[in-house]
Amino acid sequence: MVSRKSREVRINEITEAAIDVFLEKGYESTTMEAIAQKAGVSKGGLYHYFKSKDMILIHANDKISEKVAKLMETALECSSVREGILYYIEKYISYWMENPRETAFLFLSMAKILENPDLLKYYKQYTADYITFFEGAFTMGIQLGEFKLHNVKASAVTLMAALDGVLGYMLFDEDLILEEVIQHFEEKFIKSIEKSE
Repeated sequence: MVSRKSREVRINEITEAAIDVFLEKGYESTTMEAIAQKAGVSKGGLYHYFKSKDMILIHANDKISEKVAKLMETALECSSVREGILYYIEKYISYWMENPRETAFLFLSMAKILENPDLLKYYKQYTADYITFFEGAFTMGIQLGEFKLHNVKASAVTLMAALDGVLGYMLFDEDLILEEVIQHFEEKFIKSIEKSE
């Protein structure tokens, strides 16, 4: 008797196959049939799990976002807000640099969302959650006396933009060293707002 794979396992297999096909063929040239073939399921079976390739794209991004969310959770458990933010900065950049496939998929996804209002809604929510995380961290730092009173929204938005922006530069410029980049982030986003002893 052949054992059936669980729904979760099957969805993960489809998602991983879809990422490969999207990266190989590009979003526009990817078909549901190509994804089904790569995942080893029938086209009808694929439609049982996902109604469109947009849905697969969103689900794949959700899976990657879960890894980033875990970094946020761990950052909140650090001994100080300062250490938590630095932990997040280092692990966030390291994650994308150590996972070039996911990084390439992130850039592919970003290009696609600009054309699709439904996908854009998804990313707007993701961005809002991301900003809220940093705003909360900076606010906590102020409340605990680690940071000076400052515009936490501005700190959150600029830190988020800098983190996402530096990824592209690090991919193309081998002279950018992770440890030095983290020091630059610490100088600009932590030391500049720290309360002096």
